[in-house]
Amino acid sequence: MDLLTLTHGRLVRLGLRASAKEGAIEALLDFLIEEREVPKDARESVLGAILNRERRLSTGLEQGVAIPHGITDAIEEEVAAIGVFPDGVPFDASDGLPARIVILLITPEPKRYRHVSNLAEIARQLRRRELREALCAAAGVEEAILALRAGG
Repeated sequence: MDLLTLTHGRLVRLGLRASAKEGAIEALLDFLIEEREVPKDARESVLGAILNRERRLSTGLEQGVAIPHGITDAIEEEVAAIGVFPDGVPFDASDGLPARIVILLITPEPKRYRHVSNLAEIARQLRRRELREALCAAAGVEEAILALRAGG
């Protein structure tokens, strides 16, 4: 699935701030809870799954992108939230750049088989410099969604 589908065409937050990757992950998870995409009572288990995965190997990619992710039985459909962090968040990327675009991907256990292909599709989309720049420059969520539509 592409980012537009995974974010339901609306799960984007701009202008976020975090001093560490854990804070960025929590901000996006809390956003998904606010939007009723993740049950509130599943917060700790979902957060644990994501942070355990992050401890094994950082999900910071190059060019200012990170895709923290986890698999859980707390949800029924794959979902992602995009966070734009203008000041960047240290994510231990191989190029040393902080992540300005953080995509939190959560996959339900029964759909685990799609997890890797979803990650690959997100990474493929974000390899496009034009999409990264448009997301970082977006003045509002609508503009970010238009960038996703154009950059899919």
